[in-house]
Amino acid sequence: MTARPAYGAFCIGLFAFSALAVFFVVPLFFMVVVSFYKPDPMGFYKVTFVWENYQKFFASFYYKVSLRSLYSSALGAVLVVALAFPTAIAVSNLSRKWQLFWVILLLSLMCLSEVIIGFAWLIILSESAGIPRLLEFLGLWTNPRSLSPSFWAMMIGLVFLGFSVVTLMIYPQAAKRDRSIEEAAVTLGTPPSRVFTKVLVPSFRPTLISVTLTMFVYLLGVFVMPTMLGRPKDWTMTVIISDKALGDANLPLGAALAVVMLVVTAITLAVALLAERHGQR
Repeated sequence: MTARPAYGAFCIGLFAFSALAVFFVVPLFFMVVVSFYKPDPMGFYKVTFVWENYQKFFASFYYKVSLRSLYSSALGAVLVVALAFPTAIAVSNLSRKWQLFWVILLLSLMCLSEVIIGFAWLIILSESAGIPRLLEFLGLWTNPRSLSPSFWAMMIGLVFLGFSVVTLMIYPQAAKRDRSIEEAAVTLGTPPSRVFTKVLVPSFRPTLISVTLTMFVYLLGVFVMPTMLGRPKDWTMTVIISDKALGDANLPLGAALAVVMLVVTAITLAVALLAERHGQR
């Protein structure tokens, strides 16, 4: 009787590790190997061990793009969580019927592809049929111009892309939270704004940190939003890697840049987690 559950758990674990190996470990190993090959103008690469692909990363261009990518992803993650957390709290305070409505709406937004969202914001921020033309009609902007491509147009796209995901990640814990502390604070005369900052935010601190780091990694790999809504000087390393690997047919350089960014991301996450543990202590 006890062997069947153990055998079933073993099969599930074996399937999970097999999927991880097929879809992550093997492609990662192939990418690391190719990153040491020499680019071939007549093909993708020559099987020759070289270091020049990694040496190019320390050029000023790739170094600046890497810092820009980290900054854009971190800022986008913070903005997403800053908007999604109050939304999740507000939705959890509604009646069951309205909670169901907002959850379905957020799930519907998640069904939209990144390309559709990018095109939608491209139209909304355009001069001919978007917000600038509306502001001109209202007399608030005398000489309207397109708001995209720009850095903040790209950030709007990134925030919109992750908003529904983060809200739904926080919502279950927000709906099941113990409201007795909030009610006690309100009874003692604490303003709602201070209840939010002094009670809710500290109680959700581990959740907020984890979803911020998750969204940071997610936004670091977004490709469409920087391409459609950002200027060339706003492009992240994801766009540059795609351009080098596919546009210039330099697969070894693209693989090397991807490996370096993977290492940088892992180091950033490790530092953030260590800082959080030190803060808790």
